[in-house]
Amino acid sequence: MNDILNQDDIKTLVDSFYKKVMQNETLAPIFNASGIHWETHLPRMYSFWGTLLISEMSYHGSPFSGHANLPIDKTHFDEWVRLFIEAVSENFEGPVADQAKQFAKTNGHIFESKMRMR
Repeated sequence: MNDILNQDDIKTLVDSFYKKVMQNETLAPIFNASGIHWETHLPRMYSFWGTLLISEMSYHGSPFSGHANLPIDKTHFDEWVRLFIEAVSENFEGPVADQAKQFAKTNGHIFESKMRMR
């Protein structure tokens, strides 16, 4: 198994993760009810994770703002982190894959903390 090295790997990771999300009984209803536009959301996620993991530097924006008004709590963030780590582990191994898992844990904690404070 290879590490996360390029944009194709980022796309594999993100697509694998969102496939899990859409099959998950905790997260799928939130995504379905949010009216998400996948044709714009997925490229934004490729850019976000590409910027974090392979220094693509194409993401600009505030990732939290899109989540601020969703009816989500610690349970949702814990499930999000679990599924993301699962998607990484099923497809990749190496230092960048480990970094992706750590970013997911950190981002999940930060987002959940911000949600509690609002």
